[in-house]
Amino acid sequence: MSEAVSRTATILVVDDHEPNRFAVGSVLRRAGHRVLEAASGPEALTVLHEADPLPDVAILDVRLPGVSGFELAQQVRNDPQLPHIPVIHISAEANDPGDRIRGLTAGAMAYLASPVAPEELLATVDRVLLSEREAKTVRDDRRFAFDLQHAFLPPPEKLAALEAVDLSVGYVPAMERAQLGGDFYAAFAVERGVLLAVGDVAGHSLAAATVMVELRHVLRAYALEGHQPHHILRLMDRLLVHFHPGVTATMCLVVLDVRSGAMDIANAGHLPPLVVSPDRQARYLHSHGPLLGLNLPHQPAVQARLEHGQVLLMVTDGLIERPRVDLAVSLEDLRRRAALAPCDPTALRDSLLQHYSRHTEDDIALLAVRRQSPEAGSSS
Repeated sequence: MSEAVSRTATILVVDDHEPNRFAVGSVLRRAGHRVLEAASGPEALTVLHEADPLPDVAILDVRLPGVSGFELAQQVRNDPQLPHIPVIHISAEANDPGDRIRGLTAGAMAYLASPVAPEELLATVDRVLLSEREAKTVRDDRRFAFDLQHAFLPPPEKLAALEAVDLSVGYVPAMERAQLGGDFYAAFAVERGVLLAVGDVAGHSLAAATVMVELRHVLRAYALEGHQPHHILRLMDRLLVHFHPGVTATMCLVVLDVRSGAMDIANAGHLPPLVVSPDRQARYLHSHGPLLGLNLPHQPAVQARLEHGQVLLMVTDGLIERPRVDLAVSLEDLRRRAALAPCDPTALRDSLLQHYSRHTEDDIALLAVRRQSPEAGSSS
């Protein structure tokens, strides 16, 4: 057995010909593996449902009686009580290109011709085991990053408790990717009103997700100390440079005075926030600044105003950026769609996510906020 596979594996061998099962099983047992055997498809399913532990690999003869090895592999994949089990097909007869193509395109990890040399059998099993363990590591990292992001992104019902604003948020992970990114949103009360933020740590990895969590924590700390938005960006820039050299992030911060509608906007290389009006107008609030992590100065915040009835929309680039499409074109498309959507935070969020999330391979974070009317505030 190769050094790449260090532990004993449990392997299911399914073949209606007993001498073949004995030959394959003997090679695997001598290499230190635990072998389970079955002579047919139904027997194999029974063994799988009773096995503890479950097999790490299944070696299936293609020409099984009643149910072929191809059909058995499909039944195993479709069984909700069974986890993913990698399959190696083996056959003494069905070895023409069409058979091999059928087996491999259906999901088999390898296709062997019987009789197979012991060295080839063990090398194939080792490679399949190693590939599955590497894939499991990636899946575990993705799941951990996904859980980490959700654990530290405040739930909508908590954000809805903010006084004097109607707020809706959205987060859509791109779970089909090999790794996750560092998109996030934040909204919490500060002395001057409400601080709103969206950001994106560069990269798609567990590291990006953990840096995202760290930035959200320090954002709250700096904001509660009363720092101006652009000063917060400077402090976060210093943090990245000192503790995470080489890591960059984009972020847009808005401090909204919920009574007057006055806004202070600071932007570190992020998409500009968009103000959507009930009269189907929408305009970007441009505030420019360098990415975080570059140790460059950040200019004072830009002032603007959010009128009653208007919705402030803040998004990460995963919502609109597409390969080979100019960003200016994507921004204009977003502006037009937002202008035509209902001028309500929840309806606007749902409309945009329904349209854009189907066509992206990146994570999406979105935040939409509207000042409550004076009548709503006085009646609460």
